[in-house]
Order: sequence, then structure tokens, then C-alpha cells
Amino acid sequence: MSEFEPVSPTYGLSDAVVAHRLRVGGERLCADLPGGYELTLRTRELHGPLQAALAAPSPTGPARTCTARFSSFTPLPAVSRILDAVTRYAPALPDARDAHPPREAVARLLTTGAPFRQPGEPGLFVQFGHAQAWLDRRRLSVTLGAPGSGLSLTLGGPWDAPSTARLTAAVLRELTDAEDLAGQVAALLPPGPWQVLSDRWHPAAALVLPSAPRRDPEDPLGRRFSRTLRELQHGLCADRPDWDFQELISVEGSAVALRVTAHDRTVPRLVRTVVGTGRFVPGELGNTRTTFLPTDLPAFPCLAPALMPRPLTPPLDLYVAAEPERDIYGVKLDLGDWHYVLDAQAVFYGPGWYPFHEHVTRREKDPTAPLNDRMVPTGRTHPARVRISPDVEHRSWRNEYVVLTPVDRHVEARLQLYAGQEGGWALVRTVTLQIDLGTMRVTLPDQIPAGPLRHQAAIKGERILALLAAARHERDHGASEPRAVLAPWNRGAPPSADT
Repeated sequence: MSEFEPVSPTYGLSDAVVAHRLRVGGERLCADLPGGYELTLRTRELHGPLQAALAAPSPTGPARTCTARFSSFTPLPAVSRILDAVTRYAPALPDARDAHPPREAVARLLTTGAPFRQPGEPGLFVQFGHAQAWLDRRRLSVTLGAPGSGLSLTLGGPWDAPSTARLTAAVLRELTDAEDLAGQVAALLPPGPWQVLSDRWHPAAALVLPSAPRRDPEDPLGRRFSRTLRELQHGLCADRPDWDFQELISVEGSAVALRVTAHDRTVPRLVRTVVGTGRFVPGELGNTRTTFLPTDLPAFPCLAPALMPRPLTPPLDLYVAAEPERDIYGVKLDLGDWHYVLDAQAVFYGPGWYPFHEHVTRREKDPTAPLNDRMVPTGRTHPARVRISPDVEHRSWRNEYVVLTPVDRHVEARLQLYAGQEGGWALVRTVTLQIDLGTMRVTLPDQIPAGPLRHQAAIKGERILALLAAARHERDHGASEPRAVLAPWNRGAPPSADT
């Protein structure tokens, strides 16, 4: 019986790293790995940073594919797995001329973290929780919230965009232990038609998803799996009260996934965002496609659309209906000199760039009615979606209502613009405006045609901006709840100075 001869360097990487750590600091270790790979390790001082050089076999001899420098705080298993990822994603011909892919191509292929650009800084940045990666030409660096933490890789050979993106994702996940929470959740779930994956936006989050991505023909709206997710949430909440849960609700009103986060970690919630519109596709409900994005992605002024994944591109976020729709109850309101006011709802003023906040709650069984659920505050708050309306009179405004949603350091306002009459029916056209409270600017979609419709959108956008500015002004002057931005019929009695 022949002996097993491994051809992958994976079997020797861990042994070489551990053997080097057991040696006296400053001594160099050269190891020949299975498959023709060569690894050189060196630590210049005891318990200091670890330097590594990895060479891959090639027709012209060993060719260096990576030079790495690991922080002394990096666990040895993570070092071994990162070096193993380099061997798996390295170029097929490592002795060819060094090449680096364009950052735009890498950003589109990333499956972990949010890519962005820093003003005045070269290269591509990727934020993944507390970890931040920087990719510039052949260098990949990752810091973990403090100087001297993380690692630095210098890649050699003709690295392409897919390999660079996969390596960046692997390094971020290894350094942040992104798979730990997903493993804990999977260990508590009973066997069933679901799977647990780590979150792509934050290492302290995990997702419970259906194992079969195809839609069930007997349950086209997903109600069956939605009920299953709720039962799983009850079980997890009982086992782990230190976890928070968020149901991701689709446009059909069913829960399509359950997001689990650690209670002691600040993890931004996800909001549903439209990422595509088009004609009706067989097997697809409706003509819009949505995704879920964090409410608090890194805010940098030079966030370039070309460097963002497709779900984040502004032309898709700023939705404009292709054609006006009939609305038998549609309202025609002249622009006049009216203003927007906040509808009465359970919101209050909170910190940050956006004034309106609400309590973060979690669902649990109601002890007084075991068949029912109740929402319990967790003690935290987050920016809230609100509805506003004209201050002309107290009535149902139908198409004149505006919904404001805070997304990625700006506000998306969804309006239904009055587009005329047709056969006794009002015509309305749904559009989305983007309002930046940092620069106090309103962005209109390019798809809105020039003329009365675009003029109406511009005027209403400025009035929405004025409402948000008034709310921030009231909050900054000590108010804890909205009052000045409410309609007169919703304000009630003013607060007493004696209390």
C-alpha cells in the first residue's frame, strides 16, 4: 500500500508556522512544502511581528507570490489559513510579469465588506466591521481598529481581479473571526431546510437563510418559510438572550432571512433597498428587485459610484417609475407656499446626522398571552423611517404623503408626483429623491423629464430639506421630541416650564 503524499501546501503551512514560533526569536526558518512551495519565516525579536515569504512552483523555478508581515497579536491558526488562501488564489503562472487589477474591478467582485475611497488617498478601502483593508497596486493591508494590528501583504505575479477580491475577503474574515457567530447559531438550530451564513457587512452578524434558493410553487409568497423563521427566532431568543434578531422582510411582506447579531456589539441594521427595476419576469413577483444594505455604511465624501457593488449604485437607488399610474383617489395640490410637517408617530430625537430615531426592539413571547408575540425595547435606538405631509389641512393626503428613509448617511424621499388627469383619474408618478444633510443638497434622478414634473420634484425636495433642517435645529436646542415640525393639530399643549 503506497503512502499518502500530499500535493497541497496546506499540510505543511501550519507545522512550519508553529515550529518557527517555538524557536528562539530572530532565527530564520526555511521550509519546503508539499507541491513544490517554499516558505520562509522570520521574527526579528521575541514575540514580535512575523515576516513570511511564500514562493510557488513555476516552469522557471520557485517564484515569490507573496511577502507578508503579521502583527504579533495575530493568532497562529489565522496566519496559517491566510497563507493557505494565498496559495489557493495565487496566479497560475507566478513567474510572469507582476500585474495588479484595476480597483474598480476588484470592488465589483468583493463579497465581504463595503468598498470606498478616501479623499486624497490612493487605492481602494474596504470596511468590514472594525476591520479596514487598504488595497493599492500590489499591496494589501488590514488594520483592526488600532495601529500595529492586522497584517500587510505584498503580492507578486500577475494577480487578477477575481483572485485579489477573494483573497481580500478571506483575509478580512480570518482576522475578524467572522465565521464564529454563524457556527454558534448553526449549533443551536435543529436540522431543517435552512442554512447559516456569516454576514457580508459585519463580522458580528450571521444570517439564517433557506437552503433552497428556488421559490416554492406551493408557497409563492414565502409565508411558510416566514413562519418557520419566526419559530427559529423564538428558540434562539430563549437559548441566547444576549443576541439580537432582525427579520428581513421582502416586498411581498414575508420574512426571507433572519439576521442574528451580538447584543454587545454595535452592528448597523439592514434596510430594504431597490436595486433594479424592469419588466415582469416569469417566476418573479412584481417588477422590482431589492436587497438589504446597512443603515450606516462608512460615510466618506468621495464615495465613488464606480467603486461600489452594483446594489449600491445611485442610478438604481433613485427610483423613477417608467410610466405614470392611475389613482382614482389622487390629490392635486398646487405648490403654493405650504410646507411639509411630520405626521404623528412614535419617534423622538436622537444623536447623529439624522434627527428622527426610534427604539430598537426584539420579538419575544408574551407571558400574558403565550400564543402572541410582543416587541421589547433593547435600550438602543436607530434612525427611523418617517412619513410627512403638507400642512394645508388635516386630511388623508394619498399621493401627497412622502416617506423619508435614512440610508447610508443620506435620506431617500419617496414621492408620488402629480402628473395630470386622464379620463377622470389622477395620474401619479413615483420617484425617489436623495437628500444629503451634510452638504444640504437635493439630488433629482436624471430620469425625471424636464418640465412641470421636474419642477414639482425640485420644489418638494427643497421643502423636505427645510423640514429636516428645522428638526435638527429643534433637536440641537434641547428638544427631546418633535414639536415645531408637527402639524398644528398634532402639537397638543406646549411643555410646561414648571416641570
